[in-house]
Amino acid sequence: MNEFDLYLGPDDVRALSYAVNEAIRMWPGSPARPAEEQIVLQKLKMSLFAMSMELAIEERSEGEGPR
Repeated sequence: MNEFDLYLGPDDVRALSYAVNEAIRMWPGSPARPAEEQIVLQKLKMSLFAMSMELAIEERSEGEGPR
C-alpha cells in the first residue's frame, strides 16, 4: 500500500471536502461502483471534517471568525 504526504491550505480543504461530499451524495451504489469506494469516501469525509474543525478553531482564535 502506498502512502502520501499531502499539504493542503484552507481553501484546498474546503474544496476537497465539498468534492467528497458531492461524490457521496451522487454515489450510484454498487454494482455501478465498488462498494469499497463508499467506505473510502466516508473515511475521507471524516478526515476532511476534522481538518475543517481545526481551521474553524484556528480562525476563531486569530479573530477571523467563521467562513
